[in-house]
Amino acid sequence: MLKIFVRIWFLVFLPLGYLLFSTTYNPLNLLNESLIYERITDSYKGTFYLIEDELSAIPEPEWQDRFGDIRDHFGHDLRLLTVTDPIPYEQPLEELLPGDFWILEDENDSDVIVKRVGTTKWFVYMLLEESEDQLTLNQSQGTLNLFLRHFDNVPEQQWPSVMEALRPHFGYEFALTAFDALDIADNKRQQLLELGRTWLTTEEQHTMLYQVMPGYEDQPEPLVLAAGPIALPGSDFVVILGLSLIFVGGISLGIWLFVFPLWRDLSKLNKTAEQFGLGYLGQRAEVSKRSVINKLGVSFNHMAEQIETMINGQRDLTNAIAHDLRTPLSRLSFAFEMLKSDETTDEEKARYERSIASGIDTLDHLIQQILTLSRYSRAMDISNFKPCHFAKLLSDELSQCAEESSLAGFDIFVSPELSEQSMLIDQRALLRAVNNLISNAERYANSKIKVSFKQEQGDYVLWVEDDGPGVPESERESIFLPFKQLDNAQREISKEHGLGLAIVKQIAHWHSGVVTVNESTLGGAKFELRWPAS
Repeated sequence: MLKIFVRIWFLVFLPLGYLLFSTTYNPLNLLNESLIYERITDSYKGTFYLIEDELSAIPEPEWQDRFGDIRDHFGHDLRLLTVTDPIPYEQPLEELLPGDFWILEDENDSDVIVKRVGTTKWFVYMLLEESEDQLTLNQSQGTLNLFLRHFDNVPEQQWPSVMEALRPHFGYEFALTAFDALDIADNKRQQLLELGRTWLTTEEQHTMLYQVMPGYEDQPEPLVLAAGPIALPGSDFVVILGLSLIFVGGISLGIWLFVFPLWRDLSKLNKTAEQFGLGYLGQRAEVSKRSVINKLGVSFNHMAEQIETMINGQRDLTNAIAHDLRTPLSRLSFAFEMLKSDETTDEEKARYERSIASGIDTLDHLIQQILTLSRYSRAMDISNFKPCHFAKLLSDELSQCAEESSLAGFDIFVSPELSEQSMLIDQRALLRAVNNLISNAERYANSKIKVSFKQEQGDYVLWVEDDGPGVPESERESIFLPFKQLDNAQREISKEHGLGLAIVKQIAHWHSGVVTVNESTLGGAKFELRWPAS
């Protein structure tokens, strides 16, 4: 849960915080600045071209006077600066390259556009006011006056060629139109006749400018210059909408890319669980390692394997118990029938009574083994785990086993370094496992048994070896299953039922250890019981 929460939190809020806070590398800021720069430069590069063109036509010492005349026709702040003039910005003016524009903000957050005049030391500074109609009027009148002055002393028949020469320097279209061909409202027509210019805003929030050409001011049907559409500052609704859609779409895509795989993996896991519940025990969850529910899928598969193993084991155990119960019960039933027969002699009755007693002993031993296996097959009881000096207890137990053994050789080795070492174990269970391994070795050994206990590579290791026939490699795993015994002569004469090694395996599992069997240097089997030291 914490992992999913952290991932969603970072996925949503880290990009959100990054985009909300203004930084140099903020993509929204960079995109917005790029769009503002493009919009403003397209709108004013023609204006700056006309200013530069008019100034370049006169000697540089006369620029200040001529610029004052130009400034009078603009409705907002327009300055001619040099590199020595102070400006409230960090960038020095000399870094502005010819042909480039700077779009800056003054102390009132108003946009300012700056451009060098050719390759000279002079710079044109224009403050862009943030108003609606006044902004349109102020920003257009200077440009229109410059535009009209460009036609001074130019014959009317040459006007189209002059306009073609100017067109590459502007970011919008313009053309000469007859007054009666204009598609504008009557009030705008009247304004055009009275002021010599008018403007209107299109549905796309762009501006169209209309200016009466020189020589037509007093005529009822003047020739009109139509310029536009012009994307003046302030017409940024589409930009804001676009940025908002990009932002919302980016966050939504990120959430979808996370939620969809999660939903898909949960659906797969749910379907697998349903199939498993219906009895298809071989079903396993298929979850990518990169999925947030990978651990859940691994846990489910581990649980499913344990349940399948347990159910299969219970089925095999039930079949094995039924098989092992059938023989003694058949013998008991036959013996009781024979005891009832009048033809049975006293000697035969005594033999059948001994058979009954032996059968009862066999059933009792089998039931005790089954109960023991059942107890160790349950979940580990941590209350039975206590610190103890197991090496000393093991030495005493092995010494007693050696005294009671009928074998000629019974070698014991317990590492001295473990004699004073405390271990957190279930000592009763481990001693039972040792006794089961020794009983198994005595049953198959010819004359020798060797028991060793020491610490190796961070594990406690107990070996029980014998010089018997050994265990075939093909059966070294199966002999730890309940009721599994080797098909040999010892099985025929043994009263065991194949539960001893199954109990050892379960006790090893309790201690997070394993029990295995290999070939011994004595020639027989070598059983190894290993569990971690910590």
